[in-house]
Amino acid sequence: MENKELSKDQLKILKDAFTAFDIEKKGSISVEVIGTILELLDYSMSEEELKEVMEEYDVDESGEIDFEEFIELASNYVEPEEDYDVLRAELREVFMMFDKDGKGYIPVETFKQILRELDGAVPENELDDIVDEIDADGSKTVDFEEFMEVMTGPRDE
Repeated sequence: MENKELSKDQLKILKDAFTAFDIEKKGSISVEVIGTILELLDYSMSEEELKEVMEEYDVDESGEIDFEEFIELASNYVEPEEDYDVLRAELREVFMMFDKDGKGYIPVETFKQILRELDGAVPENELDDIVDEIDADGSKTVDFEEFMEVMTGPRDE
């Protein structure tokens, strides 16, 4: 299969999904989880297809897929230039994983944690700046629209 070139935003979404589903933080996810993530991306696979995918991409035959293997795999299912609505739907899934009570917002501290997981190298003062900028109303929460803005950057139509 030929790898499609993924955009920076798409890699970020895939990283978010991978991180969110790698609950034990071991750097790999199981075949069942891969099926779930692909379903979130609107690709349903039979058990047989999933097994074939695992055989092809589980290079080290660990029974799990690490992030690099996952990107290889996902690049065949994600359209190179996703439209904004699809991107929004995928980010909503990620947001909802952190908004477990369905309140429509996440605490600033949870949001900072997400950013730390995405890029552990971001200094705390930069995280504070990001939060200050996004939490313009000073509510100490981040709603979905604010979350979208940080994750996708300003919309240029």
